[in-house]
Amino acid sequence: MEMLYGIGPVLYFYTKYITNPKFRLKKTHYYHFIPFVLEFIFYRTSIYRIGSNGLYLEKLPTYSYVYLTQQWIGVTSILVYSIISLGILAKHQRLLKDYYSKIENLSLRWLQTPIIYFASYFILWQILTETDRFFFGRSLREYYFLPNFVLLSIVTYWIGFKAYVQKEREVVYLKPFSKKSKSIAFQKDEVFIDKLNLLLETKKPHLNPELNLSILAEMLNIKPKALSLKINQNYNQNFYDLINSYRVKAFKKRIKSPERDKLSLLGHAFESGFNSKSTFNKVFKESTQLTPSQYLKKSKNTSGKKH
Repeated sequence: MEMLYGIGPVLYFYTKYITNPKFRLKKTHYYHFIPFVLEFIFYRTSIYRIGSNGLYLEKLPTYSYVYLTQQWIGVTSILVYSIISLGILAKHQRLLKDYYSKIENLSLRWLQTPIIYFASYFILWQILTETDRFFFGRSLREYYFLPNFVLLSIVTYWIGFKAYVQKEREVVYLKPFSKKSKSIAFQKDEVFIDKLNLLLETKKPHLNPELNLSILAEMLNIKPKALSLKINQNYNQNFYDLINSYRVKAFKKRIKSPERDKLSLLGHAFESGFNSKSTFNKVFKESTQLTPSQYLKKSKNTSGKKH
C-alpha cells in the first residue's frame, strides 16, 4: 500500500477547513507532509522493491521487514490523524449547540463515517494481507485486491461530492469562547434569568425554527458571546438545549389544549418551533423519557380520569 503518510494529514487539514472556513495553511503546516515526501522517495529505492517482492518468498529478506515496518508506521499515522480529526468534529458539534437551535443543516457528522472508514480500512488491509500471506500463501489476493480498491475509490469520490454539496450550503464560522470568559461570574444573575424567562414566555422566540444565538441576543440587547456565556452559567445548558426545552414545553401545552386533535403530533411539533421530525423525537425522548405518542397516550389517560 503506497502513499500512506499523506492520507492522515489530508484528512486532518480537510477537517480543519470544513469546520473553520477561515482556516488557511501556514508554512509550518507543510511539515506534516515531510513523512509523505520521504515515503515517496522510499518507494523509488531498491529497498522498497526487494522488500515488497520478498513478501511472496517463503523466507522473508531483511528488506521485507523494513517494508512492513514502514507500512505499519503509515497505518498508525492514519489512525492518529483520524482520532484528532474526530476530536475536531466533536468540538464543532458542541459549538453548534452554543450558537444554534437548529443544527441539522449545519452538522458535519457525515464526515465521521469516512474518517472512521479510512482509519479502519488500512488497518484491516494490513491484517487481511498478512493473514493471506501466513495462512493461505497469498492465494486469496485476487478475490479481495480489486474489490477493496474499488470500495476505497467510491468512498473517496463520496467525500468529494459531499464536500461540494456542503460548499453550496450555509457555511458558518464558530469561534470558541475563551477560557477566561468561562471563569467569571460564579453567582447566578437573577436579573438576567428573569429577563430571559420573561422574553421566552411572552414573545416566544423559540417558536421560530430559524432562531439562533444572534437573533436572541439582539432581542435582549446583548452580545451573542455574552449571552451564550450567561445561558451556560445560569441555566447549566447550552443555547440549543435551552431553546428546545421551551419547545418541548410548548408542545406539551398544545397536546393538553382543546386544539390537540386538529393537528398530528408532527404538526404540533412544527408549531412548537421544531422543523425536523428526528430532532423533535430525540429531544422529546431525552426530556421526558417518553416518545411523543407515549406522552399523548398518557396525557389522554390522565385527562380521562379527571372527567
